[in-house]
Amino acid sequence: MLNTFSKLLKLKPTPKCADCAAREKYTLLNAAVDTLKGDFADETVRQARLAICQQCDYLASGKDSLMRADRCKLCGCFVHLKASYTNASCDINKW
Repeated sequence: MLNTFSKLLKLKPTPKCADCAAREKYTLLNAAVDTLKGDFADETVRQARLAICQQCDYLASGKDSLMRADRCKLCGCFVHLKASYTNASCDINKW
């Protein structure tokens, strides 16, 4: 099953802009593979990433919206989950 996910990860969508072409987006499929591998960032890295997100204008706080958790307004990720993966990165390169 892990091999199937790995093959799917190699399929890349056609980028729509030069900025997107320069970096690969971290998708739900990437997160699934990393979960199966157990590839998680340590707590220090996770907390540093979350601190950066807390200062970002694109953070939609669960307190201020209908969502119950903090989410990124750009990519829609749940930041507390995305920050937990070693290979994940911010879509606007803040971390």
